Amino acid sequence: MSHDPASAPAAPESLEPGRFGTFLADKGIASKRLSDSCGVETIEVSADDLKRALAELRTNEETRLGLLLTISGVDMADSIDSVYHLRSYYSNDELVVKVVTPKASIPEGRLPLVPSLANEWPAADWHERETYDLVGIRYIGHPYLRRILNPWDWEGHPLRRDYRQPVDALNDKNPHSFR
Repeated sequence: MSHDPASAPAAPESLEPGRFGTFLADKGIASKRLSDSCGVETIEVSADDLKRALAELRTNEETRLGLLLTISGVDMADSIDSVYHLRSYYSNDELVVKVVTPKASIPEGRLPLVPSLANEWPAADWHERETYDLVGIRYIGHPYLRRILNPWDWEGHPLRRDYRQPVDALNDKNPHSFR
């Protein structure tokens, strides 16, 4: 099968800013256009700009992205990403915003740090707790950041690439066990 480089999708660094990236640039907030997610504009903002960017996108009459659909985390090969899906009740516009934390910038034995949105967006509360529990992103300023799915004393974060399943009574792989 031949591969034509001219037909390959553009590399993320060569993408032109989209509508929402241009809007944020006009407000003095830097963003980077990423490849669209299922046809939805996707941008990266820094952790330092996250709250201000989402506040502008939420409250400005031009964007009105007032619905925070979900927050999730993704353990990529070189980064851990906190991902926000926004939608407008008024125009049905959608936007995906990512905060990308390079793994090389995370000190050994520590978790990536991202500002919490729970005080500004009540819907963020449980989403951030779930992402903390499963992916291991620490949301700074969260009012009650603790595990929500795993027991409080669980070790590790099950959706991380480096996670190792514990061998115990529930996870025994011995063929002679009762499981």
